[in-house]
Amino acid sequence: MIKKRQRKIVLVLMILLLSGSAVITTRAITQERIAQQKLSRDYIQGMELIRENYVEPMEYELLTTTAIQGMLRSLDPHSSFYDRKTFDEFRMEQRSQYYGIGASIQQRNRGVYIIEPFKDTPAGRAGLRYGDQIIAINGQNSENWNSDKVRDNLRGELGTEARVTVRRAGVDIPVNVTMERAAVDLPSVSGIYMLKPGVGYIALSRGFHSTTSDEIFAAINELKAGGMQSLVFDLRGNPGGYLDQAIRVSDKFLQRGQTIVSVKSRESRLGDKDWAAESGMPDTFPMVVLIDDGSASASEIVAGAIQDHDRGLIVGESSFGKGLVQSIFPLNGGAGLTLTTARYYTPSGRLIQRDYSSGSRYQYQFQRYSLNGQTEAKKPRNDQRRTDTGRIVYGGGGIDPDIKIEPQTTTNVQNTIWSTGLFMFVTQLVAGKIPVAPQFKRNGTEFDHLPQPGEFLITDDLMKSYRDFMSDFIEKNRDFGLTMALIDENMVFARSKIRDEVLIAAYGVDKQKQMTVENDVQLQRAIQEIPQSAQLAERARKLSRTSKK
Repeated sequence: MIKKRQRKIVLVLMILLLSGSAVITTRAITQERIAQQKLSRDYIQGMELIRENYVEPMEYELLTTTAIQGMLRSLDPHSSFYDRKTFDEFRMEQRSQYYGIGASIQQRNRGVYIIEPFKDTPAGRAGLRYGDQIIAINGQNSENWNSDKVRDNLRGELGTEARVTVRRAGVDIPVNVTMERAAVDLPSVSGIYMLKPGVGYIALSRGFHSTTSDEIFAAINELKAGGMQSLVFDLRGNPGGYLDQAIRVSDKFLQRGQTIVSVKSRESRLGDKDWAAESGMPDTFPMVVLIDDGSASASEIVAGAIQDHDRGLIVGESSFGKGLVQSIFPLNGGAGLTLTTARYYTPSGRLIQRDYSSGSRYQYQFQRYSLNGQTEAKKPRNDQRRTDTGRIVYGGGGIDPDIKIEPQTTTNVQNTIWSTGLFMFVTQLVAGKIPVAPQFKRNGTEFDHLPQPGEFLITDDLMKSYRDFMSDFIEKNRDFGLTMALIDENMVFARSKIRDEVLIAAYGVDKQKQMTVENDVQLQRAIQEIPQSAQLAERARKLSRTSKK
């Protein structure tokens, strides 16, 4: 009887507690709704006051977009809002594709110029070439546009017409070209070749998109067929992208069961997860990975997994330090946003994300540079971890290389010389207008050229012609701040840069890089470190086999 009464009392108490909980929950929800309604009223009232009273007319769309952007900026540096147009472009590029004419453009010498038309694209088929200055698009004068505006106008709906007018060196009148916009592929892999017998090279520089892992697998097979026994895997400048692609690429190099990355969110139910290699038949050739301050996100996941498992050595500079997971949310009307929903951790438990607590986007982007332009390691040393073989690594600020090699840098004066007078000299050179070097004349890009040693050697006579050209150029363009004394001080730089630009004009950017690998100090060091990388990987495999016994 007493037990029955006790059970009734407990039941009544539970009902009361649950009832109270419901009341509290309902009250909390009601209070939250009241607060939301007040904020909504304040927002609408503020917007109306701005539209009715601001010194310039303002549109609702601009005010709303700015408000959303402001909210996201208060969260972290990587949560972003996209209007309909930019969101469409973002989603298209994630599929390794966009609609346009298919050419690389850059702003140089007071204009926007074609640097390289791509193979099998409208620009390539229409005969656009290095050094063509874009002066009109669809009848609109574009001489005073920046490169972003030119690019936006060259892109458009699939199948639409793009009428482009260019000013070409050696041609007296403007050249008019009409093209139909097409789907232009943006492969993630920008370079596949043998550096020397047995040593393969893959440059993965254009992000981790939907096709990335398939491209990597195909590249490895191609290099193996060419006799590859070791690999330099170049992730420099790779801004990241899809998580699943980073996992698939890492899986290609790691043993089954080895952790690739851990993702942790605010609440575990939202997606905490550890991803491990599932391949079971990974490639075991020695490898060295190249990274720099432009390597971010997905590329840091790959580099971190390889480093933590001692699969290969990392050479170059400290990576960017972007370890935030962005989820993509389409909005009504075609706009969208990327919102940070979790953080990445390497297999050893290192947080990849760099500190952004200052709230300054400028400081976040540029604080890792010293006065001489070299990268600085500014990460806390309290997050110490160990790799599989016991090597010490640190978290909280990207991936530090095992061998730090700063790249060759250029001065502001050299950049000014290159982007103005030197560039204009090369446009004349490849147009056949420099009398001492008629053999440098090009009629377009040879996409399938096989590199030959000693092509386009820069002679002393050619450098004399360059100096004479620059003397005349400086006289006509004094506002650039160049002098003949500065030109003479930078003749060695100019000799190398002229050849680089000629190679780009003749064969494209990727071939130019392949033909000048001897000038890449980071890449040359990576080649030197292959034997040490092989020893490290073998030591890690032995430890793994021992631990399984």
